[in-house]
Amino acid sequence: MSGAPSSRDDPGNAMVRDVVIARAVENLTPGSALDLGCGIGSHALMLARMGWRVTGVDISEHAIRIANAAAEEQNLSARFIAADTTAWEPDQHFDLVYSTYALPGGANSHKVIRTAIRALRPGGTLIAVEWDHSMAERWGLEPDDLPSPSDLASMVPGLVIEVSESRTIKHMIQDDAYRDGDDASIAYLRARKPDDYVEPT
Repeated sequence: MSGAPSSRDDPGNAMVRDVVIARAVENLTPGSALDLGCGIGSHALMLARMGWRVTGVDISEHAIRIANAAAEEQNLSARFIAADTTAWEPDQHFDLVYSTYALPGGANSHKVIRTAIRALRPGGTLIAVEWDHSMAERWGLEPDDLPSPSDLASMVPGLVIEVSESRTIKHMIQDDAYRDGDDASIAYLRARKPDDYVEPT
């Protein structure tokens, strides 16, 4: 997905304002959170400043070093692990699990979402945010490279879907190259793991 701007990589890349997750957790009581595909930790560090205890996982060791250094410098309750989110297994349950612009696509996206569900405690909240499929042509991608909200919803059987929709965010992308088109559409999913959840076989 090389045509899409990133919120996960090095600071020199086109960046995405951290507005979606901040608004998504406004009515949640801070607890434990897991960021799958955390990159340099911008969302995780933001949540830690809001009182969350955050674990971030990303395949990039370079990004993880940056994130851990920032957490230490700011004395925040956040830890970051270098691992492949398609294979990593959590060692605890979390009140909130989220992934923002980090699903790898295809069958691997399903693997990451299954990990997210396993990591979520009963009653916990799952949030997935991706560039909406309507952005594919604009960024020179194939139509199937980006999901629709219904695509995301289909990955979470057994969860209670609270929100599944496309959203257009104004002035979302912070980069001179996108000045004439800095609005963007996202696919947004918010779901809750029921107390009686049974993992599909």
